[in-house]
Amino acid sequence: MNEPRFPNDEREDPWIVVQVSSDEHWNAYHDIRRAVLFEARGLIGYEANHPDDRREGHFPLLLLLENTPVGAARLDLMSPQTACVRTVAIRAECQGKGYGRMLMAGLEKIASQHGVKRLVVNAARDAVGFYEALEWTVVEAGGENPVLTKELRTRPQW
Repeated sequence: MNEPRFPNDEREDPWIVVQVSSDEHWNAYHDIRRAVLFEARGLIGYEANHPDDRREGHFPLLLLLENTPVGAARLDLMSPQTACVRTVAIRAECQGKGYGRMLMAGLEKIASQHGVKRLVVNAARDAVGFYEALEWTVVEAGGENPVLTKELRTRPQW
């Protein structure tokens, strides 16, 4: 089975972002999200087989560093040009090392390949600074989860 792969051309770190398809990757995807987004926050009720993960137009992604899963996210196409970023998580021991940036770079490449021009995220309050550092803009700050957007740069087709 051929998984979409997005190698890093700009750094020396051997990382790739892959679309989740194998059982091994599904297990890693859920382990990362459960640990970071639920257990670390004292939440319960993580649903590993949520139907949204396998819905058409939804792309569960893993960041692999030297073939080891270190991050997870999901890209949900909302319209022909807009997508929502969901459940971004980096393993606790890997946080603060630039892996979140790598994951988002791969996610943006996938989004661009699908014609997406605008990304939206409902961010945890403690993640707003991360997104702002990646050129996201807060558009709704009042709720429990601020809403941010990012316009994707399109490259000319030669």
